[in-house]
Order: sequence, then structure tokens, then C-alpha cells
Amino acid sequence: MARGRVSDYIEKMEKQIPLSMKGSDQNGPDAAAQAGAPGEFSELKDYPVIGYLAVICGVLAIFTWGIVFVPMSMAFAIAAMIAGQGAWGFSGLVLGMIGLMTSPTLLALLGLGAVAAFFGIG
Repeated sequence: MARGRVSDYIEKMEKQIPLSMKGSDQNGPDAAAQAGAPGEFSELKDYPVIGYLAVICGVLAIFTWGIVFVPMSMAFAIAAMIAGQGAWGFSGLVLGMIGLMTSPTLLALLGLGAVAAFFGIG
């Protein structure tokens, strides 16, 4: 392969797969035909799924196993806020904090960490 020359295989692939960093907002007649194409989630892209998961995990953190669902709620809430789903992310964060405050196991872990830091252990 000559230096600076693109191989025939790569040229063929670039013609077959158009690459772009921009999302397509097609609502035309062929949008329904492309909905089943790989990588196209036209029905799901309008739903704040990460925010939903943050709120669901926050509610579950309050009423069930806080040690499992509090970290999940916090992670989903931060991811939702990064993804631009601020209201859902903030709600999940608040519910996760309430779940943290109502979980005796997590409060004991935080208390033991505070005691260890106070006495300089570890």
C-alpha cells in the first residue's frame, strides 16, 4: 500500500457507510422504513429512560434494600443530569438521599467511616 493512498477496501466502506456526528431528525415518509435499522431508536430517543431509572431506584431505595438501590439511584441520577434530563436526575438524586437517610445499614457504614476518620484509623 502506497503511503498517503487509501486502500480500495476503505474507499468502498466509506461509500457504503456514511459516518456523521450529527443525529438525524427525519420525519419524512422513509423514516418509518428506517426505524428498524440498527442504531436507530426513533421511538425511544424522546423518553428520559435514565431519569426514569434514577427515580425508580430512588423509590426502591426508600422502601426496599437501600444498600443496593441507593448507589444505583445516585449513579443513574448523575448520568441523567449529564444526559440533559435535569428534572428526572434531580428527583432521583433527592430520592436516593432520602433512601440513604432511611437505610440503617448505609448509615452504620457512614458512621463507622466517620469514627475511623475521627480517630485516624486506616
